[in-house]
Amino acid sequence: MNRSIRASILSLFFVVSAFAATAQSAVDIGLYQNNGMLEVKVRPQSNFSGIFSSLVFTIRWDANSSASLGESTQDADVASFMGVERSGAFREEGGFRYAVYAGFGMQPMSSRGVNWQAGQEYTIASIPVTGQGEFELVNDAYTAERRNNANFYAALGGADRTGIIYKGLAPASEDGSVLIQPNPNNGRFTLSFANAQKGDVTVEIINAIGQSVFNETVRDLEGNYKKEMDLSTMGAGSYYVKLKRNGNTTSHKVIYR
Repeated sequence: MNRSIRASILSLFFVVSAFAATAQSAVDIGLYQNNGMLEVKVRPQSNFSGIFSSLVFTIRWDANSSASLGESTQDADVASFMGVERSGAFREEGGFRYAVYAGFGMQPMSSRGVNWQAGQEYTIASIPVTGQGEFELVNDAYTAERRNNANFYAALGGADRTGIIYKGLAPASEDGSVLIQPNPNNGRFTLSFANAQKGDVTVEIINAIGQSVFNETVRDLEGNYKKEMDLSTMGAGSYYVKLKRNGNTTSHKVIYR
């Protein structure tokens, strides 16, 4: 093969590779709770089976809670193309505890028979939970600091393909009957739950500094509760819905952006 033909083929290869990297869409990330485990899921915006080259994400929770995280685990196939581990010890700042995770990959996903489909969720790591607390995937002032460099980041084929945190909130212990939709929100959301055992139920919403901004007691409730909540006249930030029913109190975080 002469030099000119070889040079043309190499040029075509680099053009095609560059186009493929440019055409590849972003990867989003979400956090779920399932039977005492946090599940970190990625959601590609387009099909992909190449090299998932790097991933960084940070989980945050209240430093005053009893909650903590164990060592992450992964499916063997996933670990073969994207091994994820906690980066250093837990860190504490501003009343929160942080766990930063990072992963790097060098093998094409196709070598393990893996082919991501656009819009599907794939579990990238599972992390055991102890205690009770609200866990969040976050990009905040702490993660954005250069010394921490812990904002969510995803790269495919060596190119930045960072998407969005599409589900950031996951309580350590979720009550499946309690729904806050949407969450995060713009200050307006629907709160609904079922009360199987007849009795008085108190619904209270508390802001980040502990002030009660809504309080209602429903007498002898048996069945469903549903209410449209409006916090739009208040400041954006974190709020907590506290439910007192059947002798128990549960707390559910609301993010107003």
